[in-house]
Amino acid sequence: MADNPFYGIKVKFNGDKKFQTELLHRVDQYFKDSGRSSKDNPLMYLKTCIILALFTGVYILLVFYAVHMWQAITLSMALGFVVAGIGFAIQHDASHNAYSRHMWINKIMAMTMDLIGGSSYIWKWKHVIFHHRYVNITGYDMDIDLGGMGRLSPHQKRRKFFRWQHFYLWILYGLLVLKWHMFDDFKSIITGKIGVHRIPRPKGRDLVILILGKLAFITIAFGIPLFFRPIIPVLFCYTIIVVEMGILMSIIFQLPHCVENSGFPLPEKESRSMKTAWANHQANVTLNFATRNPVLTWFSGGLNFHKEHHLFPTICHINYPALSKIVRKACRDFKIEYKEHSSGWAAIASHYRWLRIMGRKNPRKTATRQGSA
Repeated sequence: MADNPFYGIKVKFNGDKKFQTELLHRVDQYFKDSGRSSKDNPLMYLKTCIILALFTGVYILLVFYAVHMWQAITLSMALGFVVAGIGFAIQHDASHNAYSRHMWINKIMAMTMDLIGGSSYIWKWKHVIFHHRYVNITGYDMDIDLGGMGRLSPHQKRRKFFRWQHFYLWILYGLLVLKWHMFDDFKSIITGKIGVHRIPRPKGRDLVILILGKLAFITIAFGIPLFFRPIIPVLFCYTIIVVEMGILMSIIFQLPHCVENSGFPLPEKESRSMKTAWANHQANVTLNFATRNPVLTWFSGGLNFHKEHHLFPTICHINYPALSKIVRKACRDFKIEYKEHSSGWAAIASHYRWLRIMGRKNPRKTATRQGSA
């Protein structure tokens, strides 16, 4: 049991797999008929070059050429967007092995997470394995666990001050990346756990990458700037960047899962199994938003096509718009609701309303509806 990273809490998915089988067949047929590649897409490589070039250019301007306050603020905000873009559009695909067929390329691209302050090793466990396997399952999906600071699921315990969470959580979202940089990764490494899940502590190459990544991030974020700038301006710009990143990351990752029309089903207590098949579960609890916005799609790494991402996490996000047509038709054929919000603002408003509902005392009707989804 000690060697089992799931610590005896693995959830099984039961139910009819016809939807999953048919959907996989249709997507495989699409790539055969179109001649397109599910990975190693030239547009993905071009996109990577553009984002990394933007990062380099904005970083140089901020550290070496900004002389006025307005310039520092503007460039810090621009850098926050670009760094978030690295996370959304480069490392995210790579961590899912969706960037390339070559594992060494995926590994290198996933390491961009280490350069922007996170750990690609911890992210792989927390997001790629636990979140994607147990999405929206309370107690198993750590992405919907705010550590007692808020309530995102009807099955979580409510505290009195949660009645105000639809106001204060937006502020706490801004502190997400700061907490991530300074605390979360180190806690996971020391305890060997992410929430209720045990993980193997990094060893060998993984440990070397983690240490060198943290050193590289400290050098980029503080070492080089402090060599040319006073400490107060450096900390000021860092704060702008991480607060902006925290808000952007929270919005992009909360809107597909923690909104009014999502679902929070629970496994059977004794068997720890779900009533639905894996693909049906993913389709039921994941929503798309603003899929007609090409700018958002480009910046977010296709994460606004979140249903397609959860159903096909190992396929490069460049393909998501095309796959969405296939998924939509398959959902219609199998009488599965294709949930989505037409715009980003509609999704944000729904998340705000969901926070307000979850902050109320005993929202029984909502909890019952969501629990049985």
